[in-house]
Amino acid sequence: MNFMSYVAEVSRGRDEPNARDMGRMTSQPKAKGEMYILNDGMNMKAEIAAMERRLEELEMNQMQEVQAISQTSLQAMPCAICLSYEHLVDECPTIPAKREMFGDCNTYNSNWRDHPNFSWKPQPP
Repeated sequence: MNFMSYVAEVSRGRDEPNARDMGRMTSQPKAKGEMYILNDGMNMKAEIAAMERRLEELEMNQMQEVQAISQTSLQAMPCAICLSYEHLVDECPTIPAKREMFGDCNTYNSNWRDHPNFSWKPQPP
């Protein structure tokens, strides 16, 4: 069984005839019980219709996933510093207090430039 036949078989829907509708169809004279033998053109049309329907289902599922992701990203995130939902991290009122405590000074000391522990050169024993 090739892939197209499998898709046509698995995804039967409104576009394709089922066992009840087979008796009503008069365009195909070779009916055996409840099974009709389709000519190649009809078979290909049924397979294409099944594939189109399956692609539409996949597109709808993908759109639902994208919508779910976009909805979760819009949810409010708490401030990582004070865990408040009222503001973002950049707007946190505790940041000025921390700057006041630690300052904005540069921590580099020019006297440390020649310190032996801060170089990549091998040290004498």
